[in-house]
Amino acid sequence: MKHVDVAVIAATLWLLASMVLDILTPKSITALVIAAALAPPFLIGIGIHFAREYFRARRRSYPPPQLDEHFKN
Repeated sequence: MKHVDVAVIAATLWLLASMVLDILTPKSITALVIAAALAPPFLIGIGIHFAREYFRARRRSYPPPQLDEHFKN
């Protein structure tokens, strides 16, 4: 469900940004320019997300248990 929430928020922000840019610019703006304007925040957000998941996974990983001497034989 978390991924659906992120997708809905991203789509909402995309539409909001396109409406704001359409109001602020005197002539019509293309979808390509909107994508170029919104690409950096999305890329930074993706990088932060994967970095957070990477460090969370490293915190959860534990070293393998050491076998006692009597279990080695």
